[in-house]
Amino acid sequence: MGVEYCSALPAGNNAWQRNGRALASVFANIPYLYYAEIGGIELDANRGTKAPRYPNPAVPFSYITLSKDMGRVCLPVYRAHPSITDGNLKLYKDTFGYADGLKYLKCILLGKDSSKCIASLTDKALSLVKILSKARMRHDTLRGKEWNTLLNSKNRTSWLARYDKFDWKKKSASKVPTTATFNLLKEEIESLSAKPITSKDLPFCVIPKANVATFKSWLKKNYRGMRPALDTKKDLAIVWITGFKPKGDDSRPDRGLSPLCRMLLGKYANIMAVVYGPGTKYTWDLLSKQPEELCNSNGLFQAIFVCCNYLLVDSTTSKKKMFVCTHTKYALRPDTITFPYIQKPEVSFFEHDTDCAIHQILSHHGDKGIYECFCNPPGGDWSGISLFRNDKEYKWTSLPRVSQESKRPDHIFQIVNADRLLFVTIESKGLGKDLEDNIGTRLKDYIRELFHSNPTAYKQRTDGEWQFFDGTLERMEYGMVAVGAFLYKNDEELSRHLERGNLDAILAFEFGEVSTVHFYSNDNGSVLVSYLKQVASEQGTFVVQIH
Repeated sequence: MGVEYCSALPAGNNAWQRNGRALASVFANIPYLYYAEIGGIELDANRGTKAPRYPNPAVPFSYITLSKDMGRVCLPVYRAHPSITDGNLKLYKDTFGYADGLKYLKCILLGKDSSKCIASLTDKALSLVKILSKARMRHDTLRGKEWNTLLNSKNRTSWLARYDKFDWKKKSASKVPTTATFNLLKEEIESLSAKPITSKDLPFCVIPKANVATFKSWLKKNYRGMRPALDTKKDLAIVWITGFKPKGDDSRPDRGLSPLCRMLLGKYANIMAVVYGPGTKYTWDLLSKQPEELCNSNGLFQAIFVCCNYLLVDSTTSKKKMFVCTHTKYALRPDTITFPYIQKPEVSFFEHDTDCAIHQILSHHGDKGIYECFCNPPGGDWSGISLFRNDKEYKWTSLPRVSQESKRPDHIFQIVNADRLLFVTIESKGLGKDLEDNIGTRLKDYIRELFHSNPTAYKQRTDGEWQFFDGTLERMEYGMVAVGAFLYKNDEELSRHLERGNLDAILAFEFGEVSTVHFYSNDNGSVLVSYLKQVASEQGTFVVQIH
């Protein structure tokens, strides 16, 4: 059973980042539930409310189609975002499936019939699709019963190729340099009666099969030396993928585009990916000579080769335009997945381990006045920062990664004692040398800037439901400790990185059967010593060495 949770706003390209993992779970015959929150508020640069943000309706719909096509459970489970307004809470109340998800998990664990839970989750996901599409100001997606018709169609690609209620037109790629042939490619496809795939805003379209032969001839004529082996007897869906950031590194959200398109259209559709972003020379060379090796090391191309039938590369950074038949692997694997047993594996530690250790050591200590406000390890929940005050928990959501010259910490803890209210901000790295100069000042500035604004949600600390916060939070007096955390190397680097980073304390981890936390601080950071020693004496899994 696979369960994935993300409380970042499921809007824009973030909405389909998880589609690849959903599809991979189906490949491995693993039931999969994706938990997300609906109704989150987007904020402007001054943390003023702009508007709620929602996923494109096609995203939750894609889970329904995949589940139907493959006979596997792969469904989204939505619940209310902490900052949801009362009006939206009422609008979406019948789409929340958190309780159904718990019932389904219970059925799986007890080996009971889960069909009612699955049906309820499916119905709620489809209701959400219809509400989302109806709420859009423009008629730019399917609506109402059209979703049911598409869901039950024997050939969704052909049904969409005949859809005529709105047209498809590729959005301008103004932020990404493109070639002359790429611009001609867009114009040609638009002229071939290409239709959108469920939504005008998605980078997908479908060429009716009557025009695929014309398109094939056009490719031969305009891409010199290209021999595109397109199947002219079927409609052709196209996924437009930028794929790369300006410096050539992968754009992670784009990894979900090919899986999303495949999930929508089903296993028998013909899909061609068009990649036009500024990839590196290394990427293009590997694609040309060793595509299998590229797929093993690159999630973007792995998704394309698994989910698409064809790949066309037309990038300003590639010396040649490439057409590749990917021989799609869209099918359940017949073989059993096994994991080799290694008696004495070599163990290496990284930043993930630093993050994990911080969370394990300092969380769940409310009895000592220590509260975890924020936890942002890779794969963690970085959607909100909490403040615990009196009998309430206040939360700031829609967090900027950086704000002016400040930097969002990786961890934040709140310590309450008789003398003062203290916030511990932590920047974690694998190695001490990776800490930025003056990072301590930037961590503290982030907290100061955030607390000058009001939270977006609050609740009673015990058994409370989140409510949208529209008041003014009384200002408070507090202190801060800026901490750098990394893997221990030697004593000398503790003082060096403390001074270089303008930090108050260093946590350096030396892992073993009983791990050692090397602690070094200035006077402001020394307040943490008693807490670390107290936790260490109770847990027994680590010792603290004061330097």
